[in-house]
Amino acid sequence: MSVIVMVQGTPRPERKDALAQYQKAAIAVIAKHGGAVIARGSGLGSLHGSGRYQIGIVLRFPDQAAVEGWYSDPDYRKVLPLRGEAYADLEINMFQE
Repeated sequence: MSVIVMVQGTPRPERKDALAQYQKAAIAVIAKHGGAVIARGSGLGSLHGSGRYQIGIVLRFPDQAAVEGWYSDPDYRKVLPLRGEAYADLEINMFQE
C-alpha cells in the first residue's frame, strides 16, 4: 500500500532563494525513491486546529520503506540546512493510504 506524506510549513519570506534550492533538490530525491508530489497549495486557514501553516504539500510514495529511503538519503540529508533556513516552521507526517 502506498504512503502519503503531508508536509506543512511556513516559509521565511526573506529566504526565497534557500526555499527554491531546497525544493529543487528535494523533488529530485523524492523521485529517486519513487515518490511524487500530488498536490501543493497555499494555506487558507483552518477548519479545526491552529491553521498556522502557509503551505501544504502532499507526496505519495510506494511504501514506507521508500519514504524512509528518501528521508535518510545522503543527497537529501545534504540539503537539510537549506530546509532549516527556508522554513520558520515545518511538520512532516506519514499516513498509510
